[in-house]
This record gives sequence, C-alpha cells and structure tokens, in this order.
Amino acid sequence: MLKYLALSLLLSLFFIGCSNEPVYNVYLAGDSTMADKKPEAYPETGWGQVFPEFFDTARVNFENHARNGRSSKSFRSEGLWDEMMANVVPGSYVFIQFGHNDERPSKGSDRYSTIPEFKENLRQYVREVRQHESFPILLTPIVRRKFDVDGHMINTHLDYPDATRSVAEEMNVLLIDLTNRSKEFVEAKGDSL
Repeated sequence: MLKYLALSLLLSLFFIGCSNEPVYNVYLAGDSTMADKKPEAYPETGWGQVFPEFFDTARVNFENHARNGRSSKSFRSEGLWDEMMANVVPGSYVFIQFGHNDERPSKGSDRYSTIPEFKENLRQYVREVRQHESFPILLTPIVRRKFDVDGHMINTHLDYPDATRSVAEEMNVLLIDLTNRSKEFVEAKGDSL
C-alpha cells in the first residue's frame, strides 16, 4: 500500500509541479508492450507510446527505448541499455518492464532467461539506475489476451511477474503491477471482441 501511495505522490509531482517549473526526465526500457509502433501498425500501440499524452511535455521529457521482442537479457546484450543510460541524468525516472520474452525458451538463448537470471538482470538494472542517482521503477509484464475453453485467462507469464515483485521488495523499488491491472481489464472485456 505504501508503494502505491509513494507512486501516486510521484505522479502527482508530474501533474502539479513546483513553483519554479522543474523539468523531469523519464526513460522507458522494455519490450513491445511498451514500445513505440510505426504508424502503419495502428491500432497496435505500446503503452509507452501514449504515456507522454498524460503529461505536460514542456516539463516532462520522455525517451522510450523499449523495442519489440526484447528481454531483460537482449536489451542489454544489444546495447540498448547502455545507449539509454548514456542519456540518463541524475534525478531521472527509469521505468523497467520485462518478462514477455524472458519466459519463452523458444525465443532462443539470446532472449530467454531463467528466473534466477531474470531476477539478477533486474537487480543489475536497478543498481545501475541508482548509480546514476536516479529512480528505478519496476513493472510486471502486461498479460497476454489468452483464454481457455471455459473463458478463464491463462497465465502465460508463469513466475516472471512474481520474480519482478520479489526484486522490487528485496531492493525497495517502486513497483507498478501491470500484470494484475491488465488482467482485471482483459477479464472484464472477456474473450470475444
């Protein structure tokens, strides 16, 4: 509950601001569910693509480095993490969301991460953000819209959301539980469009 309160306070700062109009810097690291999409892909949209629409972009700078198909392993091995961190200035907010591609051995050894590897990847991201005197925020992966024959959602993320929650608690990092939030939304919509 305290983490949600702290997150609400953080987001309130974005909206209300202070009298001297500070500028906030927000960086996004993640997979396709967060990534910017090309116009021809519409209506497919990553949430990070529309996130800036909720803020005064004269006061909040956004850099969305999320890419389709990336995992906590490949985001680093492909240099995307280093590229992003080269721009991070002290006091920035870094949103980190992985799990969609880490969980699938079929994605190959360059993307698949075991739970222990996944947790260590998240820990390393958190440590590096803090070394930049910035604020890491971990997010659990958005659910896949997959139902069984009885209309119940299938957990395709296995233990990866719990692994993210565990690292957030262990390292005292703010957590946004997109798994549970998106599950509630998708279940309310149901299996048919």
